[in-house]
Amino acid sequence: MYLAIDIGTSSCKGVLSTECSYWIEQIGLQVTRSGLAVEQDPSDWLAALRLIVPRLLQRAKRPATEIKGISVSSHSPSLVPVDENGIALRPCLTWQDRRAQSQARRLSELVGEHLDPSHFEAKILWTKENEPEIYSKTKAFLQPKDFVIFHLTGDFAIDRAAALLIRIQSGSQIDLQKVPPAVPNWEIVNVTSERASEFGLVPGVPVVAGGIDAYCEALGAGLVEDGQFGDVTGTSTCLSYCLNESDHKAGAVPHVIPERSLYILPLSLSGGALTWFLNNLGQNLSFDQIGSVVAQSPPGARGLIFLPYLEGERSPIWDDKAKGLFFGITASHTQADFLRAVLEGSAFAVRHNLELLAERISSPREVRATGGGARLESWNQIKADVTGLTYQQLDIAEGALVGGIILAMHAVEKRPISDLVSELVGVKKAFTPQPGVEVYEESFQRYKQLYSCTRELMR
Repeated sequence: MYLAIDIGTSSCKGVLSTECSYWIEQIGLQVTRSGLAVEQDPSDWLAALRLIVPRLLQRAKRPATEIKGISVSSHSPSLVPVDENGIALRPCLTWQDRRAQSQARRLSELVGEHLDPSHFEAKILWTKENEPEIYSKTKAFLQPKDFVIFHLTGDFAIDRAAALLIRIQSGSQIDLQKVPPAVPNWEIVNVTSERASEFGLVPGVPVVAGGIDAYCEALGAGLVEDGQFGDVTGTSTCLSYCLNESDHKAGAVPHVIPERSLYILPLSLSGGALTWFLNNLGQNLSFDQIGSVVAQSPPGARGLIFLPYLEGERSPIWDDKAKGLFFGITASHTQADFLRAVLEGSAFAVRHNLELLAERISSPREVRATGGGARLESWNQIKADVTGLTYQQLDIAEGALVGGIILAMHAVEKRPISDLVSELVGVKKAFTPQPGVEVYEESFQRYKQLYSCTRELMR
């Protein structure tokens, strides 16, 4: 029996997996927003873990002593500074936090390439310059998953894939000693300590280094061979293309498994844009009603186009100041048209990135879809129609949890990753591009033109 934990932006999830069954639990999480600041309280992660683990064990009717291994994943680049006792010195600066803009500009000049305000180095330097007392007390900057791993094992560590994203150069004035030792994602950091009992666990259980949620999602989607491609849609979307690490493609990052890398294209808001719509314009529309309402609007949303840049945009435009936009509104447009436009806007963002991927790497043949967004069949079909690629909905949408289970099993049992993927990852339904949706060709071109035409007005 294995346990995987995933700390997301809006919830903390856990899965307990046996040879033939699995159980999933989740606890909602909150973020605090103020201007460019987007923070999360680390104590909430531990509180969620105290609830999730006992619930899983109760549902499985199995004792904690049967857990053979644990893996943890989380949102990132997100960092929390801690003291020598692993106590958080301030709330976590999440991946959505954009305060480190001046630091990112200066560091970009040092490394000779674009470095985003969300990245680790920018956040660390921002803390040093804006909260020097906290910086001086900081023993280590930890990702959410690393924070949880410390409270399980007592060890400070960062996973290899995340560590290799840090491109600190001389002159950046960042103390490298505040970055914890790196451990390969598929290896054991240590075993649980006595303190793990507060979470319903027993001492002596191996804890794997795990990884960033998008990377573990890629593994949970079965992206283990060269050319495989996945769409992970939760609050944001991460598009991942699997490569052989030996290819040394520019811009690729290490996968959470040996000898593979990932070319990742991150979008700022997708599921988050849908949530925004439901909360503000949905008129009590529930998640379960989305499919039937979208069906009331034809492909192309009767000419209505949505730019999903509600929190700026990352790939492919990398523009902090980009803004969301509905274009083409008329008196005849309905709630269904606006909802479809939101889903199509995120699909256009995916296609926009696929154009970049084709230029830099290659064009994928099909897409494996995971994350909460993959549960929406109407969205999968829209994405298939917009991109011209088959979207495969997997048996388990929680790809990060599946990836975590695979890492834990591999670390403990030493079984080949490919065998575990074949055993644990399956396709539930395939959504193929439908004929007769030529309207998307024109809509997509207008989508790209809209940003170009309004870019300066967004400043």
